[in-house]
Amino acid sequence: MLTVPDNGENGLAVITTPIQINGNRATITRSSATAFRIFNVAGAGNLTLNTLTVSNGLATNGGGIFVAGGTLTLFSSTVTGNTATSVGGGGIINAGGTVTVDSSTLSNNSGSQGGGLNNQPGGTTTFTDSAVIGNHAATGVATGAGGGIALVAGSVTLNNTRLADNDATGTGTFGGAVANTGTVTMDGSTNANGGGFWNTGTLNITSSPIISNTAVGADARGGGIFNAAGTTTLRNGTVVSNRAVGTGADGGGIFRPGGTVSLILTTVAANLPDNCGSPSTVPGCF
Repeated sequence: MLTVPDNGENGLAVITTPIQINGNRATITRSSATAFRIFNVAGAGNLTLNTLTVSNGLATNGGGIFVAGGTLTLFSSTVTGNTATSVGGGGIINAGGTVTVDSSTLSNNSGSQGGGLNNQPGGTTTFTDSAVIGNHAATGVATGAGGGIALVAGSVTLNNTRLADNDATGTGTFGGAVANTGTVTMDGSTNANGGGFWNTGTLNITSSPIISNTAVGADARGGGIFNAAGTTTLRNGTVVSNRAVGTGADGGGIFRPGGTVSLILTTVAANLPDNCGSPSTVPGCF
């Protein structure tokens, strides 16, 4: 347990060299009324966490871990119950660094933009065989966006990774699972329950079902995917049983007010009140 910060908002000394921590299923947690995150990985810092849980961090950005241009690798680890009180990255904020999440989980973290992860310009994040579950984005000092992941810029890749039960709540919030203005590549992954994708960048989804997501509110749009601008490409996938709920709701599966959406060997079906708007906003979707 950490009861006082080592420096500023950082519970431990800033990581500036290669360090590996083998947690053996231990937990590092903040146990204090004082607000501070657990880790800050800066510059040439290269932090690897093996079988470790990082919890209860509280900071303006990057509640659990702040990657400030450094390198972070999580293996069989969990980042849970952390909070960012300013822009976002309740679990992790990647500000121009390299983050690898392997066989690990980001869960129940909160932040205005990116409850689980906030990816900033120059940041590259890759998830493999992992899960982003039950994270929250709410209206705060910034518009709530990306309950699971908020991609401001840079790139995020999701390989065989589960997105579930993430949400964005409050007036003007969007992107329960992912809010993207950069580049997201999703392959062999699943998204289910509690909000879908909001895109103004490049969104590529391959062999990944988008199921049982819901957009709620007056004039709700795009329970599964809302393409405000940019490009969304779906290959060998399904968009099924998503909903837009509320007065004037439309486009339960996909709604495209701008940009382009391409469906390649993809099924869009059984969404409510309709699949892609009435009339349809997506070529090839009825």
